[in-house]
Amino acid sequence: MLFLVICQSFNFGFACAETTATYFARIMTDNAYLYIKPIETNMEDFSNIYFKLPKSYFIKLTDSYNSQFYLAQYLDITGYVKKDDVQSIVETPKMPYLNNISFRVYNEISRDMRKQPSSSGGTENHVAFIQLNSQNLTYYGEITGESLNSYRTNIWYYCKYTADKDYYGYVYSDYCDDGYGLPISLPLNTEEVTYTTSPDFHVSEAEEITSLPVESKTTWIVVMVLSVPAIIFLIMILKTAKFDKANKIRKSEIKDY
Repeated sequence: MLFLVICQSFNFGFACAETTATYFARIMTDNAYLYIKPIETNMEDFSNIYFKLPKSYFIKLTDSYNSQFYLAQYLDITGYVKKDDVQSIVETPKMPYLNNISFRVYNEISRDMRKQPSSSGGTENHVAFIQLNSQNLTYYGEITGESLNSYRTNIWYYCKYTADKDYYGYVYSDYCDDGYGLPISLPLNTEEVTYTTSPDFHVSEAEEITSLPVESKTTWIVVMVLSVPAIIFLIMILKTAKFDKANKIRKSEIKDY
């Protein structure tokens, strides 16, 4: 118990209990999606999909949920990604996400940010009204939804709108200006990385300690050695206190007698 307290207090960089590792994976397919729940979903049912992930970029894997899905994070959105759509890598990529891309809305029909890429649902589907010509819209990805104009696009953008606070939702893409930061075709990430097999997320205490460099192992040994006198001193204090209490009880009994 004392060792655990020392370990946590000094933060020597090794596990006192089981830890969870984090890995990155490259998005390998054109139809990789960030899912809200780990369920196989028809693409026409957008209620369980955040957005399509940009091919060639990366997603952070935080755990293995089951045989089909990873628990994952793209930028600041947490969801699930299918294992067949990504490939784990060894290192942390220099530019993992397609970020810092903004755009503007210039027509009333696209002002309404919605929870789902559809005009149905009324106020329940409403997130925020976007100020016209606002450039405070950050692009995350796109999704196929309802076409608000006949014979027009059915693509919606999942984005963040920064106003009095950050709002997240869908904006109809037909009246969003590509000239304000959103390219017509998204660039590919050509960063070279080292691919690996499916990662092992849970690292036991023993594995973590044995994998320490020599300097860390030496520090761990020093901490253990220094903690032994402290433990002995604590035991002596407890025994002394117990003896004094017993002695007082005996004196009290003799006096009463």
